[in-house]
Amino acid sequence: SLETVQSTIAGWGDVSVFTSDGQKELLLRGTVEKARRQIGMFRVLLTVIAAIIMALILYALTLDKIHSIALLKLIGASNTVILGLILQQALVLGIVGYVVAYLMGSQLFPHFPRRVILAEGDLIQLAVVVVVISVGSSLMGIWKALHVSPNEALT
Repeated sequence: SLETVQSTIAGWGDVSVFTSDGQKELLLRGTVEKARRQIGMFRVLLTVIAAIIMALILYALTLDKIHSIALLKLIGASNTVILGLILQQALVLGIVGYVVAYLMGSQLFPHFPRRVILAEGDLIQLAVVVVVISVGSSLMGIWKALHVSPNEALT
């Protein structure tokens, strides 16, 4: 009987006994779970690196516009207008990046050796992540713009 064979083999120290369902569970829990965690870690690293790169780009763009920002402050523009311009620039950069990535992905994914499925929920989640990264990345540029003195326009 199955139970007798399982109990006999389970008594051996160097082997294990699994049913078909147990083998499937072991495979899913082991190999597939490990690959899923590795891909998740890769996604997190890419997201953090993209956020850092975007923050540096926006900060550099803000530094290039320091004279213009100081001039806007000199003529009486409020900080909210200047911050809105920087935030708008960050959102446009993020949206353009999202659209380019989506278009390139939809053209390249059919040529991958494995099938890639883009679900609606994943695309919406990615769009939210892009907006959060865009807003978060603009904070360094906004901080710099807040500390610009209107007198810098005169120098």
